[in-house]
Amino acid sequence: MDLLENGCLKILLTEEDLRGFDLTFEDLDYNNESTRNALHQLLDIARCETGFDFTGSLVIEVLPVDGGCLLLLTPTGSKRHVRIKRAAGPYIFELDDVDAVLRLAQSVGEQTPPMFGSSLYRFNKGYRLVLYPGTPLSKELGNLLYEFAHPAGEGDIAAAYTAEHGESIAIGDALNRICDAMCSKNNDTAN
Repeated sequence: MDLLENGCLKILLTEEDLRGFDLTFEDLDYNNESTRNALHQLLDIARCETGFDFTGSLVIEVLPVDGGCLLLLTPTGSKRHVRIKRAAGPYIFELDDVDAVLRLAQSVGEQTPPMFGSSLYRFNKGYRLVLYPGTPLSKELGNLLYEFAHPAGEGDIAAAYTAEHGESIAIGDALNRICDAMCSKNNDTAN
């Protein structure tokens, strides 16, 4: 769980976490009692661990991530209402080598750290980056991606193929973790 600066809460659930709630990604629906119970438990945990306490309505975006899912919880208003929506994507991009991965992460990190989920896989002789942005890619991010990577597919099937045939390096938060590591390295060398 990670409370973001904009007040949103990000929760990464593994396949095992979902099984613990007796759910799968496909089962997630607020009309499903198991989903409601799981969300209430997660909100209680989030309140204790991160201080996340929403009053009013809440939009929950659900993105598939390697058998599990990424939840983005956004407080939106004054009425008590919860709505779950499935987000756009995922988008898969191929990168030729580790230098391309690092240059992409650095360029993305210089603009603004990404809030969306991402997973990185070693795939054949290069890498594949799976992005779960929740919305269509912005023109700026699209331009960055096309500068360093090549499109390799879109949708759950393409992401599942990549996860099955690739070697996972970082799951769920790859770009943020690489950006953080690069910023730490740059700060260490500057001191």
